[in-house]
Amino acid sequence: MKITTMTCSVKIQKSISILVRIVLLFVLSGCSDSGPTGPGDDPPQQSGWFWQNPLPQGNILRGVSFSDTNIGTAVGDAGMILRTTDGGATWLIQTSGTIENLQGVSCIDANTGAAVGNSGTILRTTDGGATWLSQSSGTAEFLLGVSFTDANNGTVVGTSGTILRTTDGGATWLSQTSGTTNHLNGVSFSDANIGTVVGDNGTILWTTDGGLTWVSQKSGAPTPLWDVSFFDANNGTAVGFPGLILRTTDGGATWNIQTISPASILFGVSFVDAN
Repeated sequence: MKITTMTCSVKIQKSISILVRIVLLFVLSGCSDSGPTGPGDDPPQQSGWFWQNPLPQGNILRGVSFSDTNIGTAVGDAGMILRTTDGGATWLIQTSGTIENLQGVSCIDANTGAAVGNSGTILRTTDGGATWLSQSSGTAEFLLGVSFTDANNGTVVGTSGTILRTTDGGATWLSQTSGTTNHLNGVSFSDANIGTVVGDNGTILWTTDGGLTWVSQKSGAPTPLWDVSFFDANNGTAVGFPGLILRTTDGGATWNIQTISPASILFGVSFVDAN
């Protein structure tokens, strides 16, 4: 019994010693003046600390948008914005100018895009993310989804049934009447006028006039829908909880359940064509 106790004690001491060394190595490397270990600008974090693993950062990412097969932007917590120009093989950190969590992003081409997030945050770039400028949303609601169809026309959705619309590239944002207080999580416009919004409690809203009027559609799902994607006026897919996939081929007049996987929660979807 004594031998076993002594052996355990030695093992514990060795484990503690190794742990202390690891911590010291991490602290020393984090406090060095050698600069960040990852590419791009420093992510928003405590001064003197830099991401070592994973690289180039480790914040949760919540939204992504590709304007073509190579150029894409991802956004996430603490104002994180990442950009790739090689189809995601490498990602570089961009300076967002905010520490708010970013929830969604929409890029219409290699240069122009918008990102949205907590506390009414809306950011816009016209130079591929070299600079992101804050826009006045006029709300403190959390903005969860965004969809631009061209440089001028865009729609943002968020908590408490919030829908905002711009026709001037975000210089001004006007509130629209959604007819619901459910949180709205995702939005997709196939052109400047026709769009669909999804949200909590199976909410699906549809417009054919740029959001002047929103009509409720029956999803057949009482659970949250997190995102939606239309590649034309008729064909769309919505995803949510629990592992739910809904599909429409008639602009949302009917939604059919394709898959339910109780072990999964689906947060995002994007289609470029029928397949």
